[in-house]
Amino acid sequence: MTNSGKAITNSAQSSNVIWLAALIVVFTGLMLYMVVSLGKDIDSHSIDSTIYHFEDQSRTLQLHDIASLDADEWTDITELNFGLTNAHQWMKVDLPRASHGSYLEIDYAMLDSIIIWVNAIEDDNHTLIEKYDLGDTLPFLQRPVIHDRFLVPIPKLDENLQLMLRVRSNGPVKSPLKIWTAQEYVAYTASHRMFMGLFFGYMFAMGLINLFVFVTTRNQVYLAYAGYVFAFALLIASVHGLGFRFLWPNSPWLQERSTIIFAYMTMSFILVFSSKILNLKENGGTYARIFQFLTVFYIGATIASFVVPYSFMIKLLLLLFLFAIPIILLVSMSLAFRGSVIARYFSAAWGVLLLSGILASADNFHWVVLPIDSSYLLMIGATTETLLLALALAMNYSAQRVDARRAHMEAAENEKRTMEVQDEAYRLEQRAKEELEKEVQARTQEFEDALEQLSTINTELKGLSETDALTGLTNRYFFEQTLKSETARSRRERQVISLAVLDIDHFKQVNDTYGHQVGDDCLVAFAQVLQEQLKRPGDLVARIGGEEFVVLLPNTNLDGAKDFLEQCRVAVENLKVSSQGHTISFTVSIGLCSKVIGSQDDSNKILVYADKLLYQAKESGRNCIKAGNF
Repeated sequence: MTNSGKAITNSAQSSNVIWLAALIVVFTGLMLYMVVSLGKDIDSHSIDSTIYHFEDQSRTLQLHDIASLDADEWTDITELNFGLTNAHQWMKVDLPRASHGSYLEIDYAMLDSIIIWVNAIEDDNHTLIEKYDLGDTLPFLQRPVIHDRFLVPIPKLDENLQLMLRVRSNGPVKSPLKIWTAQEYVAYTASHRMFMGLFFGYMFAMGLINLFVFVTTRNQVYLAYAGYVFAFALLIASVHGLGFRFLWPNSPWLQERSTIIFAYMTMSFILVFSSKILNLKENGGTYARIFQFLTVFYIGATIASFVVPYSFMIKLLLLLFLFAIPIILLVSMSLAFRGSVIARYFSAAWGVLLLSGILASADNFHWVVLPIDSSYLLMIGATTETLLLALALAMNYSAQRVDARRAHMEAAENEKRTMEVQDEAYRLEQRAKEELEKEVQARTQEFEDALEQLSTINTELKGLSETDALTGLTNRYFFEQTLKSETARSRRERQVISLAVLDIDHFKQVNDTYGHQVGDDCLVAFAQVLQEQLKRPGDLVARIGGEEFVVLLPNTNLDGAKDFLEQCRVAVENLKVSSQGHTISFTVSIGLCSKVIGSQDDSNKILVYADKLLYQAKESGRNCIKAGNF
């Protein structure tokens, strides 16, 4: 690719990045504007009356115990975020008459238990009017108002009304109290539904698109991204009670654990996606191992979330979230400083998510007080982050396309050069044709000489492959080939064949006592004695392993073979081997078998039977011959 072409491509990419960045800013700004507007609407419906609070650390007090508390034991509060606590939170508030006939909303969908007592007050007498029992531990359809938020009607009475509430949860405890008329809540719900629909529609579209891309390309990075998007969408659905309402309304158990299950699942997919999009296996071996460890840990935590108590897993989740996200950010920034363009967008994405995640976690721990719902803030951060990750994916895809285009252009240029080289080669071929013809005869003669040399070398190699390197006798391979041909000839011509297996007696003691060099010298001397006894060209002696040898005697009956092998035994018995300053004597045991081969089964058995006779010779005291037919 020419420099001008590269400049045009880079300029086009820069322009695309600017437009995509502007789209991200506009989309994020729109969501932030909607959240702020919703927040203002929600805040405007907060209860104006004084809210009194009492914390029951013992978790044993009942309504009559609370009613008997002195006034100074109650504290008035304005902030209804109690953080992570197992204590029971009691609240009481006098409702203004203007709120009668309206609806009370507890604006946090993750509370395990909410009990509300509505009392009528007249002359200091309290009369119970209504009692509501709500929370995630109860089936969804038992709610007095079928809604994803906790919503109860306020009776329309002439008497003064007082609310008494007891709230508890294994996770963060919040109980923002809102008063709505039916018309106001319908209007608010419409705006809220539009915001949630925009979020879930975006997440579903992003997940589905990447899932389709994975199906067509089989690139696992798109599958990991789709898994992350879907898992995060389910997490937000759980936090806002939408999953309990629409997906698992009859499973309070799943509603209690869905938040941590989908949160850990989200982080598992995030780590897999991060490892693949940043190509950590090639860019950083240490980073790849860290991410692999974190991925395995989060997958294990996802499974553990089904059985380990929720109160423990939610605390572990918040701490791990604040630990894992900075690691991902630091790794991506490190790669960005090394020059990775994708890592730059990736770092920006995780920077946004880290900021929103820290603020959301701090809000749940009650370390800070946010002006908007932390779950909304996390949704905005995640939306911006997924957009930036999508931009990173797009940049990755664009880079791959640029590389492919560059490779195509280089291939075209190479093809052009190849054509020119081929033309030049043709001209050279025509010019060299005559010279080539002149040298054909000379080269042919050289080739024939080379073939003759190769034939000689092949013969020498064949001899080496058939010879035992130590003794100079033929080896087991050559013996087995010869045995096949001789047994076939015996079967064909009805001639007797004799086969003997010889084994040096107590040879292991020789090796153990004098060393392997002395043992090797004994084997060489033994082989030489056997070779000297052979008289006929067709007879064969071979070493088939260790101190074990065979003698093959074609067209030799049992008596003739036995006489020959007796000569061999005596010669070995009289042998004296001098080696390493020692004089060694030894004997040999022999198993001899003779047979006219009648079938293939006989061919296979003759060696086995001779070996069996050898063991009989060993058992009979050694230095002897055991012979027989079968």
